[in-house]
Order: sequence, then C-alpha cells, then structure tokens
Amino acid sequence: MFKNILCAVDGSDHSLRAAKAAAELAAQFNAKLTILAVTKQIKLSTEIRRYMEMEHLSGEPQYVLDDYTEQVIEGALEAADHDGVSNIKTVVKEGPPARTIVKYADRHDIDTIVLGSRGLGDIESALLGSVSHKVASLSKCTVVTVR
Repeated sequence: MFKNILCAVDGSDHSLRAAKAAAELAAQFNAKLTILAVTKQIKLSTEIRRYMEMEHLSGEPQYVLDDYTEQVIEGALEAADHDGVSNIKTVVKEGPPARTIVKYADRHDIDTIVLGSRGLGDIESALLGSVSHKVASLSKCTVVTVR
C-alpha cells in the first residue's frame, strides 16, 4: 500500500510533523518519499515594477521565495533524515496548494499523500476551507492528515 509517498510541506509545525510521519511510513514500508513544497506566484504592482526599473533591478523577487522554500525543504529533510529514509526526492511547484498537490500525485503514481492538518494559511483556510480538507476531497489516493 505504501510504495510512493508524497509529503506536502509549507514550513508550519504541522507540516514538519507530517514530514516526520511520512518518513516513518517510508522507512517502515521501504517506500519512496517525495517532499513537495508548493509556492504561490508573486504578483508585483506597477509601482514596485517601476521602482525595480529605476533601481536597475530585473526579474521577480524570487530570491526571497527561493530562500524561504529552501528552508522549508531543509526542515522537512531533517525530519525525514532521522528515520533513515534513503529514497527521498524534493520538488518545488508553483500554484494553488491543494490542486497542485493532487495534480502532482496523479501524475507521479503517488499512493499516499501526507500533510499537516493546519498550514501557514490559517486566515485563507478559515474562509475557503483548509488545504488538507481540499486534498482529501480531490485526491484519488489515500490521504493521511497529521495533527
């Protein structure tokens, strides 16, 4: 049953506990573990774009996003490393979190998704429903929600 596990992380305490649980499952069943961080696209206002042009700054402020995403992935890898999991892959995708997680799972033959019950988007989830709830509703595979 547990051969290809996907763990979605966002840096929250719940997602780090999910990474630990996913690593324990992967170690117990000798499964492949993929750690996925989903980032949102950064949209810049016209004023910020003008400022960047005046200061001769080019591109998007991805360096901030990349640094934070790297910290999220590293934290999840630390949690997974303590359980001796050897087959770990890390992936960063951009898009709406729940749909991106489910889409990745569908396309990569994932049989189990592990994620935290609460993430960093508490205000958004209070209004629109949590990512974990959406993933559980949309996914075709087993979803483990960690508290």
